Amino acid sequence: MTAQKEKINPTGTKLIKLLVIEGGQDKEGSWLLAILDESQSVQFAPTHVNRLSKALNTLRNSSFDAILMNLTLPDSLGIDTFIQVNSQAPDIPILVISEEDQRAMAFEIIREGAQDFLIEGEFDAERLVRSIRFAIERNRMRVMLQYLSLNDELTGLLNRRGFISLANQQFKIARREKWQLLLIFADLDGLKDINDRFGHPIGDQALRATALIFKETFRTSDVIARLGGDEFIILANNFSNEGMEGIAGRLQENINKTNAENRNYQLSVSYGIVQFDPQSGETLDEMIAKADQALYLHKLSKSDK
Repeated sequence: MTAQKEKINPTGTKLIKLLVIEGGQDKEGSWLLAILDESQSVQFAPTHVNRLSKALNTLRNSSFDAILMNLTLPDSLGIDTFIQVNSQAPDIPILVISEEDQRAMAFEIIREGAQDFLIEGEFDAERLVRSIRFAIERNRMRVMLQYLSLNDELTGLLNRRGFISLANQQFKIARREKWQLLLIFADLDGLKDINDRFGHPIGDQALRATALIFKETFRTSDVIARLGGDEFIILANNFSNEGMEGIAGRLQENINKTNAENRNYQLSVSYGIVQFDPQSGETLDEMIAKADQALYLHKLSKSDK
């Protein structure tokens, strides 16, 4: 197998997968590829396309580390070209190469999400390579910060902010598409006892195990979050006919499976489940309050046994 196919350069480092979108040029006539070839080290694995339609299709089927594009394509012109590519690949950093007469568009392009904006004739191979590498690193930091701001560090689930953001989006879709939703408010019983008996590292382990149980119980399309402490919340969208009883049964089954493999302590989860009617004007906060009340009643019924 050749080094190119392995995406590894002769120094043993991973090649940067780059999508080059360049209107009016085939691969052999590409001046952008020619500039990249001038760099002193082999570091790119470029894929070249010369139409927006080809670019969008390529992005649907392949992943890239960065996108290098100009705005004038046979089937698209101007800022709309960037917007369509960015919409197709919002997590990939994009560097826009433009002609001199498009300079006024730079601010708008950056505001729309481009990592950099370079004018033809004002950069050489060294600056282009540096810009690509900086764009990838800035984007990596942006994605990491976004993840940290929306996700719980301990369990990897969404945090409160992440849940509210995605759940509100699901509410809008549910009202428009007439979807049924289930909201589950849950907490891990006896976390304080686990911490007191075995220490907080084991308590953290119990929280991670509980998060895994929720991931196994619900679908990837459902919104699962840890609100903090021992509290979890799930929004199950467009659920099947099994409804509340089916979800409760599957949740308990996964808890039992985890407990069968654990000799130190046994997990127990209390929960409240409420259903959202898309015809109602009920808000997310109102549903959370109802689920919290249902959780309280569930815990009360367990303590009476």
